[in-house]
Amino acid sequence: MKIIAFTSLKGGAGKSTALMAAASVLVEAGLRIACFEADDNRPLAVWKNNGTSEKTWDDNCRLYPAFDTDQFATAVEHATTDGCEIALVDTRGGGSDLNQAILLNADVVVIPTSLSVMELDEALQTLEYVVEVHKAAAMEAPAGLLINRIPTTSLSSRERYNLELLAEMPVLDTTLPTRRAYADIKALGHLHLYHRQLMQQSSKRVMASHIRLALIEARKLTAELLDAAGAPALVA
Repeated sequence: MKIIAFTSLKGGAGKSTALMAAASVLVEAGLRIACFEADDNRPLAVWKNNGTSEKTWDDNCRLYPAFDTDQFATAVEHATTDGCEIALVDTRGGGSDLNQAILLNADVVVIPTSLSVMELDEALQTLEYVVEVHKAAAMEAPAGLLINRIPTTSLSSRERYNLELLAEMPVLDTTLPTRRAYADIKALGHLHLYHRQLMQQSSKRVMASHIRLALIEARKLTAELLDAAGAPALVA
């Protein structure tokens, strides 16, 4: 089972959103996956409850509590026994023994950030932390910045400048723009099932087109993460 960790030293960076988008793509492809809830705010539990209520939840997406190192170890064991092929981990903010355990077991680490100066500073500190944790354990795992909340029109001069500063940094090719689909994803359940619901209502076709665009971006992101983790590519 491959483990993909979404992490940041600060809250609100978009790690839960990116995880939910990737999870939607993985279950859409027919995979059984695990989502490890390590964030004390429990966004994944809220997401599942909302999706179940709205009938936009695929039970091939399994949630496991991982609020301490023992629970994380148990979650890995149970998810493997349950036949999960990929595990996505939503870490808590800051550094901790739990976060270190997650990072040391991750096949790839994703660090979401916008292009604001404040968030980029936090993201680069997170990247440094991840590298130090891996270095101390004499191991390597791919880690990359995921640029999100990109304007759907044009970048500001400051955003372009900040993006240029990242030229030598490990940055994922995929970016996630500012979309209502991502902002609301915790209330929507799995995106592909929500899209299917919208397509069944003629009055919702315009909204469905926006979800379709988000799915295209999420599929590209997920393919990149699977490749970085050394996992098999999704079947088109």
